[in-house]
Parts: sequence; C-alpha cells; structure tokens
Amino acid sequence: MIVLVVLFGAVVAGPVVLGVLALRARRAAGALSAAVARTSEEFRTSGADLRERVGRGGAGT
Repeated sequence: MIVLVVLFGAVVAGPVVLGVLALRARRAAGALSAAVARTSEEFRTSGADLRERVGRGGAGT
C-alpha cells in the first residue's frame, strides 16, 4: 500500500515540477529577449549617432 502512495505521489509531483521548470524557463527567456532587444536598440542608436557625427565632421574626405 505504501508503494502505491509513493508511486501516486511521484506521478502527481512530476507534472507539477515540470510545469514550474517550464514557467521559470519561459520567464528567463522573456527577460533575455528583452535584454537583447534593449542592447540591440542601443547599438543601432549609437551607430546612427556615429554616422551623423562622421557626416557632419567631413571625416574620410
């Protein structure tokens, strides 16, 4: 009887643990995606600023 209780507990706990891990992974992926988007936008902005400064300064001519 004890074996059945332990087996039932493992069957019930398994999906719960997998759900919690999936939720944590999803949140981490969302945070990483936001960080990459923010960094990418900063890189594009700094590149545009550099092109504007080079264009105004006449560098390369």
